[in-house]
Amino acid sequence: MKKKAFTLIELLVVIAIIAVLMSILMPTLRRVREQTRQRVCASQLRQHIFAFTLWANENDGKLPLPSHTGNWLWDIDAKTVNFMLKSGMNQEMFYCPSNASMTKYMDHFWTFRCEWDGQMLTCDSGGFIVSGYCYILDDQKSQRPAIKNTENKTGPKKWLRTIHEKDSANAELCIDATVGQRDSKAKFGYTFGQITAGGTWNGQQILDRSSHLKSDEEPYGGNMGFLDGHVDWRHFLDMEDRIGNNVTFWW
Repeated sequence: MKKKAFTLIELLVVIAIIAVLMSILMPTLRRVREQTRQRVCASQLRQHIFAFTLWANENDGKLPLPSHTGNWLWDIDAKTVNFMLKSGMNQEMFYCPSNASMTKYMDHFWTFRCEWDGQMLTCDSGGFIVSGYCYILDDQKSQRPAIKNTENKTGPKKWLRTIHEKDSANAELCIDATVGQRDSKAKFGYTFGQITAGGTWNGQQILDRSSHLKSDEEPYGGNMGFLDGHVDWRHFLDMEDRIGNNVTFWW
C-alpha cells in the first residue's frame, strides 16, 4: 500500500500552528526565567545584609560607610568587599543575573579600581568595585546629597549609619540596581537599558543598565533588602528617582 505524504499546504499549516504556539509560550518562558533571576537576586541581597550585620557587630553597631562622596550607589569600598568575601560571599554574589551587562563584563566591574588575585582585592587608597547592587549607606562625613521624597509611595527614605536605626523593617539597606538616564522621548522620561554616562562607557564603551528590565524604557521593579534582614519585591510603579540628576537611582 502506498503511504500518503503530507502536502505542502498541510506542512505550512503545521508550521503556522507551531509558530503561533511559540509566540504564546515565549513571553511566558521569559517571565519564568526572569522570576527565577529575581529570586536569585533576593537571596544574594540577604547575604549582603548578613555580611553588613557581621561588620556592624564587630564595629559597635556601625555600618561600613563609604569614604567617598558623590559616587554612584553601586560603588563599594574594597575594604568592605574583602570583609564580605571572608564572611562567605564570592564574586558572583555581587552581581544580579538579571543584569545582562554586569554578568557579561563581571570581571571589568569587579576590578574597576582594584586588582584581584582570586581571594582578595588590592586597591590604591579609596579603591572600590562597581557592584550589581546599590547601598543606602551614608558616607563617613555625612555629606551625601538629600534623598528625594516627593511622592512617598513607600514612605520617607534616609541614609543609614548603624544597625540601630528606628523602624528597621522599613529602612532599605541593599537594593537591586535600578538606574535611569534622562531621555525625554522614553516612556517614563528615562532609559534604563542603555546608560551612556559614567566611567564604564567613557572608558570601555560598556553600557550600564538596570536589572530586571521589561524593556529598555521600563524595569519590572527591584528587590529591596531591609535593615532587619528581610527582602521584598517592589514594583517599578511604586518606585521613584531618589538621587541623581542626569543619571538617577530608583527605589
